[in-house]
Amino acid sequence: MEYAHPESAALAPCSVQTVASAQRASRRLRGPRIQGKSADFARMRTSRAIACLCGLAGLLAVTAAKAQDKWDDPGPYYYKGYDYGSQALEGPLWVFMNRGFDVLQDQTGLRGRDIFAQDYSVDAKNVGKNLLNPFPAIKARGWGRFLREEIFPLSWTPSTARWVPNYGLHLVGGGTTYVALTEWFRANDVAAPEVFSAGTLLASAFLNETLENKGVVGYNTDAIADFFFFDIGGILLFSMDWPKKLFSRFLIVSDWSMQPGFTYPDFELHNQGNYFAVKFPIPYLEQVRLFAHIGLGTLAGLSYKVDRQYSISAGVGNMATRLVPTSTTNADNDVIFAKAAGIFVDRNESLLASLRVVDVQDYTVNFNLYPNALGAPNLGLWSVVDRNGHFIVGASFTHTMGLGLGIGSLH
Repeated sequence: MEYAHPESAALAPCSVQTVASAQRASRRLRGPRIQGKSADFARMRTSRAIACLCGLAGLLAVTAAKAQDKWDDPGPYYYKGYDYGSQALEGPLWVFMNRGFDVLQDQTGLRGRDIFAQDYSVDAKNVGKNLLNPFPAIKARGWGRFLREEIFPLSWTPSTARWVPNYGLHLVGGGTTYVALTEWFRANDVAAPEVFSAGTLLASAFLNETLENKGVVGYNTDAIADFFFFDIGGILLFSMDWPKKLFSRFLIVSDWSMQPGFTYPDFELHNQGNYFAVKFPIPYLEQVRLFAHIGLGTLAGLSYKVDRQYSISAGVGNMATRLVPTSTTNADNDVIFAKAAGIFVDRNESLLASLRVVDVQDYTVNFNLYPNALGAPNLGLWSVVDRNGHFIVGASFTHTMGLGLGIGSLH
């Protein structure tokens, strides 16, 4: 090998060794420096996470401290005996009509809202068969799919997230209804109030599952999950004190169901539906709370406390307007949603008035004025208007436990 300069030849081996040593030293230097930066970044992220957790803990501590007095309140949790608003209608018939016929709001099928034209014999028999022996239905669907879609929040598509209404309506809603009815029976000196409350709740649940079956002769895993895991589960859960306190003293859940009534001339059941209001306190904002209105759909927004008794709440969201059967061998339904908005006025969590607008053909505008909201003794009023201007007006009565009458038609 030739070199251009003799001194270069002499220095070449030393230069190669020097470069190699320098590269190794550089790698050694760079390694710790990069690791140090990574460690610093990790420590910075950890510090931020701890700071966020501390801040959240502080907010919760402030909220919890303010709610401590209410938490220790030994009074009734849900039924306070108010003679105004939705609570003036509280009772087993009101719960049974709203909860039992809740699914008829979707207007699916030829029988519509005529409760006397439903095929109870086929549907009740099929639901009863599945409840008496649930294992063949679960096995046919697959335990993994059953648990993923019906029990745990692990599926999120419109056709598989069947667990969504189970937690809000069946577990928490059913549990709070069980407690409210127990308190109602106790206030009316009925023996064994827990038994009558559970019986009313489960009877209405069975009726709603029957109507939701929609002529299917086969498996119905939806009814199995609803009835055993969430309806009965809600009763068992709310037999303990802490869920009652949590969902009445801190996260406030109230039954804001409708004022059902039979209409002339079609003798259909209208203005029924099982709905709940949920209010979540916001730290440092005593007059403003997060708000949700849940039932056959969900509206989300804010609630503003006007004074110590009255609140105005508003929300937007979607309402389930149709259940479309997707199988003839299993009671599976796809849910069709429509945009909706609502405004509500309550007094001490007892609903006084509501106005709801939904982007559908039939129940486009729905207004409810509950008993004694404006001084009318023991009388509530309601109305519904469709897109074509057809309307129904009706009234509810406290002496009939909420079951009322209406006149008009949407046909």
